[in-house]
Amino acid sequence: MKKCIVCDTGKYQAVVTPKVSDVNKERKERIQRVCSTHENEFRRNKSMVDLSPHMYIDLKHNLTYCFLLKSGYTFWSMLFQIVRGDFNITSPFDPVLYSRRGKGIQSLNSLQDKQRKLFFNNSFSFMFTRDPYSRLLSGYTDKLFMPNYHWRDVAPSIAKVTRRHSERCIPDMRFSELIKFIIHSEEKGLKRDGHYQFAFDFCDPCQYQYDFIGKIETVKQDTQFLLEKMNQTKVLRSFEHSFKEQYTNFTIKERIDMLFMSNNSAFTCNDDFFNLQRKMWKGFQMNGIISKNSKYPITEEKSKSITPEMFRDVVFKSIGDAASSEVSRRNKAEALLEAYSTVDMEDLDKLSRLLQPDCEIFGYDCRPSYLFQNRKPVKPWYFDILTA
Repeated sequence: MKKCIVCDTGKYQAVVTPKVSDVNKERKERIQRVCSTHENEFRRNKSMVDLSPHMYIDLKHNLTYCFLLKSGYTFWSMLFQIVRGDFNITSPFDPVLYSRRGKGIQSLNSLQDKQRKLFFNNSFSFMFTRDPYSRLLSGYTDKLFMPNYHWRDVAPSIAKVTRRHSERCIPDMRFSELIKFIIHSEEKGLKRDGHYQFAFDFCDPCQYQYDFIGKIETVKQDTQFLLEKMNQTKVLRSFEHSFKEQYTNFTIKERIDMLFMSNNSAFTCNDDFFNLQRKMWKGFQMNGIISKNSKYPITEEKSKSITPEMFRDVVFKSIGDAASSEVSRRNKAEALLEAYSTVDMEDLDKLSRLLQPDCEIFGYDCRPSYLFQNRKPVKPWYFDILTA
């Protein structure tokens, strides 16, 4: 029997986007096929674990969302709160949601053990995933390269493995170190922050059979499909004609606000504020938000007195050719190549094997030619703040 989705009427909503529906059917069939033949192999001596803390639920509308981090979590956590009716707004980019996203959302683990499986099986469940190589780089870029509390809360654990000594706060963690730490934690069975866990471990589609599998690579059409099924046409209309622009504007504001809130705070490791600004600038370039041709126009002297409004102004003026989706994608691809060129081949091979469950289950290439067959040295640029 089909599950009821949202709706006060209790009626199942019509599928309005057959193409997305067909793609989702293929994704689910792939997961079922792979899980039926490789599940034991993929668990690598791991037992099934309780993932209910990773799942937001909406009791009123009968929804379950496994919020895989670095796979559209910020965006969909805001949408989920709107659908739940936590806020009387229609846009996920409304400033009201900015500082309250993800707060107070009930998780599946809030239910009693016997109720969890029953609710999941009778709810409409969904998750979003992402190319695993891109996802790991995004976690590094946003949390370990750009100013973030991970400099204090996560980086020291990585340094104990890769640098073999303890540091309280680390502003210069390298991408290759993150990869070494992930490999080490998998080999030793150690826990790590959710931003660097694999999708199979975080949402486990073999244990939990989701009704819809979205992907960041098709996030706009997948989101449109879901909102239509959830009868959220007003929300859909609020951004369907300027999705990229609104998402870019939100990202710029979020990042710059974090930069200025972090200035002189403990988690920036007392790094020079000019360096923090340039790291933010490079982060915008590697995320395809501003043009590669845009040099940071603020001098070291002026950087001491710059305001959030001034910084936002220079960022918007520097978007340039990155406004083109094609150019933006190309720049992100270049940054990915640069990052993985710093990972030695032995570690890259190990990482590929560790990512096999995510690749097989969700249909990604675990040995893409641009990383393995056509490997060549890349001169540092995106991750070098001196080029800002």
